[in-house]
Amino acid sequence: MKMSTRMAIILAACVVALGACSGLTPPARATWAPGSVAGAITTRSASAQNAYGASSYQLTVTARCHADEQLVGGGFEASDVFEYAVFLRASYPANNAWTVKTDSISHYALAVFAYCLRGEPSLETGIVSGEECPAGAALLSHGMTDQGTVTLCAERHVASVSRATTPFTLNATTTGYQPQSAIVACPAGAIALDGGATVGLALVSKAGDGFTRWEVVAGGDGAGAVYANCITFV
Repeated sequence: MKMSTRMAIILAACVVALGACSGLTPPARATWAPGSVAGAITTRSASAQNAYGASSYQLTVTARCHADEQLVGGGFEASDVFEYAVFLRASYPANNAWTVKTDSISHYALAVFAYCLRGEPSLETGIVSGEECPAGAALLSHGMTDQGTVTLCAERHVASVSRATTPFTLNATTTGYQPQSAIVACPAGAIALDGGATVGLALVSKAGDGFTRWEVVAGGDGAGAVYANCITFV
C-alpha cells in the first residue's frame, strides 16, 4: 500500500474516532425558517368511501404526519355527496395526526388532510381541552372531538395569531340545493392553518393556495362568515 494511501486511511479513522469519543451530539439542522414556513409544510392525506346501500354511512379517516414532522393543522373534503348532506361529527388533532368523523344519508367519499411542518426547530406543541391555550402558548388549530373542543397549541416560535373573515351567505333553496364555495385570505406574511364556516353543512374545509387562505364549500341556507386563523412565525 502506498504511503499516501495509508496516511489518508489513518487520518479518516482518527476523525471518526474523535467524533465518536467526543460524546457530543451535533446540533439539529434547521429544516424551516420563519419566512418560509409554508414551503416547509407537507400535506399528508388519507381517504375512504362507503358503498351504496351500506347499513351505515359513517366514516372515520385519519391522516398522519411522519415521525420527523410536527402536526400544525388539518382539514377535509367530502365528495360525491347527495344534496350536500354530509354531517361533520368530529375533526381534531391527536398523536401527530388529524382525524375526521362524518355521517350521511347516502354514499360519499371523504379525504382528510394533516398539515405537517418539518421537525426542526420544534414548536413544542400540545393539545388541550377547550378553546384557549395555556399562558405562554399560542393557537395553531382548533378541533372538535366527541367530548368537545380541543386546541393544538405551540409553546415556541409563534409570533402572532389573527382571525380573518369574509361574509358567507347560503341560498340552497334558490340554487337547486347546490353547495356554494368561499375563500378567506390571511394577511401577507401569515399562513392559514385552521378555519371554517359559521353557517351551513361543510363539505370542504381546508387550507389552499400555499396556506395563504382557507377554503370552504358548504350547503344550506342562511348568512354567516368564513374564517381563518392566521399564524405568523418567528
